[in-house]
Amino acid sequence: MAVCVAIGNTITYMTHNNETPSANSDSSWRETPAELAFSRALAEADGPADIAGVWPEVLWNLLRAEGVPLWTFPPSLGGPGLDRPALVAANARIAKGSLTAAFILSQHDAAVRRLLIAAEQRPNAAYWLEAISNGDAFATVGLSQLTTSRRLGATALVAKSVGSGQFELNGAMPWVTAAERADVFVAGAVTEDGKQLLFTLPADRPGVVVRPAYDLAALGASRTSEVGCDRVDLTEADLLAEPAADVMAGSSATGTGGLETSALAMGQALAAIEGLEAETDTTLDEPTAALRAEWNSLWCDLMNTAAGASDAPSSATIRGSANALVVRATQVYLAARKGSGFLRSDPAQRWARQAMFFLVWSCPRPVAQATIRDLCDL
Repeated sequence: MAVCVAIGNTITYMTHNNETPSANSDSSWRETPAELAFSRALAEADGPADIAGVWPEVLWNLLRAEGVPLWTFPPSLGGPGLDRPALVAANARIAKGSLTAAFILSQHDAAVRRLLIAAEQRPNAAYWLEAISNGDAFATVGLSQLTTSRRLGATALVAKSVGSGQFELNGAMPWVTAAERADVFVAGAVTEDGKQLLFTLPADRPGVVVRPAYDLAALGASRTSEVGCDRVDLTEADLLAEPAADVMAGSSATGTGGLETSALAMGQALAAIEGLEAETDTTLDEPTAALRAEWNSLWCDLMNTAAGASDAPSSATIRGSANALVVRATQVYLAARKGSGFLRSDPAQRWARQAMFFLVWSCPRPVAQATIRDLCDL
């Protein structure tokens, strides 16, 4: 297994024999000419999407044209069979071009991962996977009420048993990205006896209401909103897992708040650092070099953790460091751009606003506390 090592401002990948791995190593940061062109196309569409605040059809079509929504699928379902380091790196490249696109994709991919886990035992999961892989359906998740959201509490959505394997849903899923675009929600609810339930919920099921999108400080084009459920019928065929005390156990490997989220922060931080490197003001050389060296070191930590290296940092540690880096890198770039950076037409202000999202998105309490202490220099 290759291990990533940051030496100064460069990144080196060594095998257990201290030999440089082959050029097709999955854990390296590199962008081919085609990937660079794709990143530029995403970046050109991200600004207009941010200003318009409507569903970013251009961004999603760019992802579809490159086969990106299939990245999480295995070869048997038409996917490329990427391992986790390769997938984490690929998501960082998307975020470098457009955090809007990367965020929407992350919620789609989280739904796919949950469906893949259940597909062998649940025919309904296999059905939706086939529809999604064929481009006939769009999936997203409604799980925040079971994980980190405190807006409506752990019982935001309640599943009342009305028969063997039959439930009635009442309440709401508070943070659902691309809800108005979704054909199916991979969602969770709390049962009357305090257990948790995972299920697929078709968007056209009677009683399901997609409410107007939130007026977010950034990423408005993600069309994140609340989805209400008023006496919605749930059948045994809809279930992805039997009721359990902690049905989301292991979500760090399959959810939206683990290494994939850190990868998105790293991608946006790199966009800001590369922006700094393109500035001609020589007084920026030292802080830019410091940010680049920090990014390289953290990228190696991220890749080593994704690869399962025994001495790699925890996912939570990386998330805290990535949060701190993306906030600082984007703020530095905004300061470097001066007044020009405060114009809506300049990416500096957009990246600074978007970076704040990492402070609140799928941010477990220990990570949030680490971020607060870092911002207070404690």
